[in-house]
Amino acid sequence: MHTLTKSRFTYLFLSCSLMLSTAFAFAQNNNPTATPSLLVGQGDQLQRVKAGLAAGDPALVAALKEIVEDADAALEQPIVNVVDEGALPPSGDPHDYFSYSTYWWPDPDNPDGPYIWRDGVTNPDRYTSDVSRLGAMRDAVSSLVPAWYFTGDERYAERAVQQLRAWYLDPATRMNPNMQFGQKRRGHDYNSHSGILEALRMEWVVDCAILLEDFPGWTKQDENGLRRWFGDYSTWLVESFEGGEESMQPNNHGTWYNYQLILYSIYGGKPELAHTHLELMPARIFKQVFMDGRQPQELIRTNALSYSIYNARALVGVARLGRHLDFDLFAYRSTEGRSIRLAIDYLTPFILGKEEWPGNQLRPAGTGSAAELYWNAALGFQEREFADILRQLEGDPLPSPIVQLLDPLPEGW
Repeated sequence: MHTLTKSRFTYLFLSCSLMLSTAFAFAQNNNPTATPSLLVGQGDQLQRVKAGLAAGDPALVAALKEIVEDADAALEQPIVNVVDEGALPPSGDPHDYFSYSTYWWPDPDNPDGPYIWRDGVTNPDRYTSDVSRLGAMRDAVSSLVPAWYFTGDERYAERAVQQLRAWYLDPATRMNPNMQFGQKRRGHDYNSHSGILEALRMEWVVDCAILLEDFPGWTKQDENGLRRWFGDYSTWLVESFEGGEESMQPNNHGTWYNYQLILYSIYGGKPELAHTHLELMPARIFKQVFMDGRQPQELIRTNALSYSIYNARALVGVARLGRHLDFDLFAYRSTEGRSIRLAIDYLTPFILGKEEWPGNQLRPAGTGSAAELYWNAALGFQEREFADILRQLEGDPLPSPIVQLLDPLPEGW
């Protein structure tokens, strides 16, 4: 995305050897007839990205440099799984994912009693659980696979295969396909449906696995096993108590539930589940977006602007997934005018600092999430207007490197 005021001079620190080795890799690993059927990204744009990298496009080369650096680091890190470390979940089965809830803290009036909620204030104790290992797995796979795909270095693909097998497929270490014990609240006996939100970390794992289908070391048995895992997880989402509770949440939790279910069921070979939940989305949009564009369920939060952006991102994400099943949510508009676009338009002057946010916001809203919103909106609505807004964000931010490489904006935007 070289039009985002990024001059070539800014990237002179990139080594010529990286560019040359990348260009060589394109010649060795570039089948113009191969179009991976990505679900989050755009498989039909990958040849254009490869061509841009070979030509030395500075923004793309910078994104690949960061990906390769992360992949090199991942080669030196141990393979992680859900079994080896951490406290046992209440089931006693180490294969069950287990994490602690984000905003729950000891009660100062009853230190030995059940934890209490402090919205917007993260308890660092939660990172002692499986959520850190899930994040490490995601980070490894989402750097290793693009590094292999764009450079041709098979060391990266081999390591990614090892990591995917350890987390999803190896009977000794695989995670059970559920989030029943995610975001447990200390001192509370019941399970929290909120833990399902943490499985969102697996979204790019899906596209990386699709890319790996061209790597001989990722076998058809591996592919079928992983697709089965996500199909089983999708079934758990609709049949479990926790999944049912999360699906009914009127805020971002419910929207990201829809996003996960649609994405993972498509990949897992259960498109009928995805279509069923796409049909429910107009009602969700109607309930979540007021006639002036406010999202009332997010406005009650202590970081209301951040959560409004977060839910708008989920709405756009679901709508983009809907296109895989010929379901157009971008065109949905209620008789009162409620729509995804209305929610984004309401947020824009506050995100750009042109108006003062009227709600709560304990900490500054980061521009990274806003960059993701406008990048996806530009692609979803297929309108350059949103890319132009992206250029106006403070610090001229870009989404993560994997987004830039696997889900690029149209050329010239």
